[in-house]
Amino acid sequence: MREVYIIGSGLHPWGKFPEKNFVEMGAVAVDRALQDAGVRWEEIQAIMSGILIYGGNAGHLSGQYIESVFGETGVPVVNVYNACATGSAAVRMAYNSVAAGEVDTAIAIGVDFSPKGFLSAKSDDPRQDRDVLRWYMAGMPNPVYWALECRKRFENYGDTPEDLARVKVLLSQYGAENPNARYKKRFTLEEVLHSNMVCDPLRLFEICATSDGAAIVIISADRQKIKAADKPVKIAATTMGSAIYGDPTIRISALSSPAVAEAPLLSESYSASRQAYEKAGLGPEDIDLLELPDNSSWHYLQYLETCGFCGEGEAAALLRSGETEIDGKIAVCPSGGFSSFGEAIGAQAIWQIVEVANQLRGRAGTRQVKNARVGMAQTYGLMGNSGTTILTI
Repeated sequence: MREVYIIGSGLHPWGKFPEKNFVEMGAVAVDRALQDAGVRWEEIQAIMSGILIYGGNAGHLSGQYIESVFGETGVPVVNVYNACATGSAAVRMAYNSVAAGEVDTAIAIGVDFSPKGFLSAKSDDPRQDRDVLRWYMAGMPNPVYWALECRKRFENYGDTPEDLARVKVLLSQYGAENPNARYKKRFTLEEVLHSNMVCDPLRLFEICATSDGAAIVIISADRQKIKAADKPVKIAATTMGSAIYGDPTIRISALSSPAVAEAPLLSESYSASRQAYEKAGLGPEDIDLLELPDNSSWHYLQYLETCGFCGEGEAAALLRSGETEIDGKIAVCPSGGFSSFGEAIGAQAIWQIVEVANQLRGRAGTRQVKNARVGMAQTYGLMGNSGTTILTI
């Protein structure tokens, strides 16, 4: 397997863009990535593209639709769907194709636009009128499941409402400095604690919004392209994990979990991260910065434990000590996280990878993690899908 590098990346800023479609957003991100990498569209030899159900029938062929903007060149185009881990799957497929020598340079695309409010089965936008199975099975939106798990933490480890609020306060400081973030307001602890209760104990400002966005990475094993790139970043590992039998997580679309845990919580992410550590020959102690899926403040705390950055029940203390801040032991979500961007499902995993790459390339401005050499992006998706990518310089 050949060494593979990210030589360019591009984003369409996160937000709500009812006047646009996913092709227009994807084209903006692709154009920026091509300029960043200094390559021509004709030099891209494979395209891996993904979007969620909100892309409708056209979304099933998102790669072809975006390709048509720049010109069809006859290269392989693979369309990916893997829930919130869609972008991770696209990157992994592109990486494997390049590492195996099938092609020298490939592009991984993640695009999405989401309905307003919490993810639901129906929308008043005809582009987004799609059924979601869990609504017929359980009738509950995502925050209910997260709140149930968060209640477990409160009971088992003594986490507090203030801990949840601290997550939002910290991430809002970073989001305010990120030009691609949707939300730029700096929050105080009091503001978060006085926001509306959505699902006890999660308040409105402790849950990410749904957003539109697009993210692209161009990866290559071509030595000339790597040499010509502006601070290329090596992909040390990119992995996918699925759920392990006996996982006690109250999984979205279900109403129960095993009475006795036989596997780790969020076992798909536990699996993906351990695979990545083994493949990269690194451990949590080697990671300088981490982009984790902070769909809610509960996720921020739980994923620190799931991915091995601290022991069970220790995440809140790590947060309180300042060790997850930019100048701490492990810089967590220096992008501002989902909290500042919102959830654009098909795009978010690649966006995380772009943010990690920008840190390693020294492009984060006031949010820059000093001397960052190793970064990790971790995401997860519906029904036990998870992706981990580790980047190094």
